[in-house]
Amino acid sequence: MKKKLKSEVKEFFDNFIKVLKRPEMAILPGQLAFFFVLAIVPTITLISYGASLLNLSTDVIYDFLTNAFSKDIAAMLLNIPESSYSGVGLLITLIIGYVIASNGPASIIITSNAIYGEKQTGFFKRRIKSIIMTIFLVLLFIFMLVVPVFGDKIIELFEYVDLNSSITDKVTTIIRLLQGPVTWLIMYFFIKILYTIAPNKRIKSKNVGYGAIFTSISWILITYGYSFYINNIAYYSTFYGSLANIVMLMIWIYILAYVFTIGMALNYRKEEVELEKTGSINIEKK
Repeated sequence: MKKKLKSEVKEFFDNFIKVLKRPEMAILPGQLAFFFVLAIVPTITLISYGASLLNLSTDVIYDFLTNAFSKDIAAMLLNIPESSYSGVGLLITLIIGYVIASNGPASIIITSNAIYGEKQTGFFKRRIKSIIMTIFLVLLFIFMLVVPVFGDKIIELFEYVDLNSSITDKVTTIIRLLQGPVTWLIMYFFIKILYTIAPNKRIKSKNVGYGAIFTSISWILITYGYSFYINNIAYYSTFYGSLANIVMLMIWIYILAYVFTIGMALNYRKEEVELEKTGSINIEKK
């Protein structure tokens, strides 16, 4: 058992090093991060609109951004003026925002095809797929809003019934502990979906779990680590002044995009290694 685990760990790090040495790793994460930055505000607008329809509070997003960065960044991203449009005008505005937000998933498709060596599809076909992927991204964030709200409602119910203060305290503690892992599990599930549908080739869901686990864990650790660094060590305002908030946000997004690209490349490398072991890769190359 220990020997097998040691072998798997060694294989992972071997694959990781080979992925980092790929020449496209110097280009693809930056391209992906650029389109993520372009898509972030329209995406937040869509999430906020969806949350309002479901009567959900967006305080979770604000608290996350405040804890991860600062109140200034949270205010900058969430200070979206209420639209004066209604009816057809509002619908057109949402459609335009949705198309702009789909630039992020469109870049994921281009990145995945470059990694898997697949031909890029035409603009319209890629755009349709990216719009579908944007639905999954918006749903991901809405689910991440629902989990804390749902947990808080259960706690409020126990407090309202007031059966026993000891039981209420235990339930509250358990729910608080579960909210994190449940949110992480939802994030893993949606990352796995994106990895599966992004390339222009059929990929089995089980073949992308390798990279999805790596990306999910890395995103969680990086977010907490970067949050600590920003709030306790770094002083970007010394160099960038009023642009410091934007710089902090862009660096974080670039790191996440880099990790996302590594996870995708790890999936491809894992598939490549399995083909090498079975000898199937030689047949395919011929």
